[in-house]
Amino acid sequence: MEWTVLLKPEKVRQKSSVTKTSNDARSPFKVDFDTVCNCTGIRRLQDKAQVFPLEKGDYARTRLTHSIEVMSIAESLGVHAVKVIQEKTNPDSKLAEQLKEIPVILRTAALLHDMGNPPFGHLGEGIIGDWFKTKLARLIIEPKTQKVIFSENTSVGVNRLIDILSEEQKSDLRNFEGNAQLLRLISKLNYVVDENGMNLTYPVLATIIKYPCSAISCEKAKTNKTSRLLNKKPGYFSSERDLYEKINSSLGLNNKRYPLTFLLEAADDIAYLTADIEDAHKKGIISFTTIEKYFETYNSEHKDAFVQSIIDEIAKYRVQGAEQGITDIDNYVMQRLRIFIKGNMISRVMDSFEKNYTNIMNGSFEDELLNDSEANGVVSIIRENIEKKHIYYCKEIVNSKIKSYKILSTLLDSFIPCVFNFEKEGKNDDKDSLIYNLLSDNYRFICNKATSGLKLYEPDYIYNKLLLVTDFISGMTDSYAKDMYELLVSIK
Repeated sequence: MEWTVLLKPEKVRQKSSVTKTSNDARSPFKVDFDTVCNCTGIRRLQDKAQVFPLEKGDYARTRLTHSIEVMSIAESLGVHAVKVIQEKTNPDSKLAEQLKEIPVILRTAALLHDMGNPPFGHLGEGIIGDWFKTKLARLIIEPKTQKVIFSENTSVGVNRLIDILSEEQKSDLRNFEGNAQLLRLISKLNYVVDENGMNLTYPVLATIIKYPCSAISCEKAKTNKTSRLLNKKPGYFSSERDLYEKINSSLGLNNKRYPLTFLLEAADDIAYLTADIEDAHKKGIISFTTIEKYFETYNSEHKDAFVQSIIDEIAKYRVQGAEQGITDIDNYVMQRLRIFIKGNMISRVMDSFEKNYTNIMNGSFEDELLNDSEANGVVSIIRENIEKKHIYYCKEIVNSKIKSYKILSTLLDSFIPCVFNFEKEGKNDDKDSLIYNLLSDNYRFICNKATSGLKLYEPDYIYNKLLLVTDFISGMTDSYAKDMYELLVSIK
């Protein structure tokens, strides 16, 4: 891969929808950033949970605050990356100017990276995928009424939706993934000017494609036990395959990860790993004494330099806090420790990027930069001990998860039949038509365009109708999903 090709600001629609003024000196990538800052999806992130679904307090991070933190880290990594690339490539003046856009690309991708996640975060992804795994086979076209209904009679010969869909389409649904939904969201569903959505540049789109793999290829890899980083999860659905191929071909990726994706992934990991500790401590889920003990226990067994520096800093911060008369010493130490860990993780990620640069550029590097770095011991402590043992299954989160299952399952149960059974758009008082009219006008318009001229028994018709529901639900905020659930339950 070559940076002269990787940084081409190509996009699906090259011509801008508005005439550029004479004093508008923005680069195409800065235009992308401004577009993202003003989109609806960024506003919705303020009411989507990062770790604590249906959080009533105002302290814990939302997807928006998390994305801003990721943006800050990603931009810093981008600045360092430019220096590394310049040292490795000795660029001419034209390429040197192109390289200056890397921090802007990463800043934009960071703001975008969680926008495709449904309500309730990664749990929501699993709930949607599980729904299709368990209930899609029960959806049939009732012969007499031609209505789509749930049925226990799913024997051969019954007109099941699952038998009409292609294998790729079924795989997309049962492996629903926020990363793949993100590409769909920004390239199609933000229908502001035309069917090209936000019409962002290919380098920005490539950066947010975390896994250059279709849902069905990912599924086959798991079945064949050949999973690796590049096919760990779906990076795009079959509905966006053509766009993926354009990006892949234009940037010369050869179905490999875009190099900046490694930096975005690292920024995301650094942000959530350090934030999770602080949030959990602040909410009283884990004591600082327990956190400190995990670092000490690990270091007694592994003699890790980074871990030892954390232990030393804790002792130093305690003394400094006492000297300043701080009343809540643990909270003071925790806040300073998060900053210390974050800064050191950034430094170690850049060391890893420099060390693995050649393999990243030829597509053979298949690890996470943070895991490959000298911060891997600290990462292990946070993920395996603090997060898994104390945070992800604490009572508060378990209670919220149970509510989340009920909310999303009910939404899917209600909306999926209605997109096939409504009488007509507009004013009509039958139940399915009323529920159908709750769906986004914009998403209905996009679905109608995709299904124009198609009939009920055609795979693309059924697939796009089902996508209408997943598009609508994944775009909801946590509280909107809860409110919609309460409305639908009231009319049952």
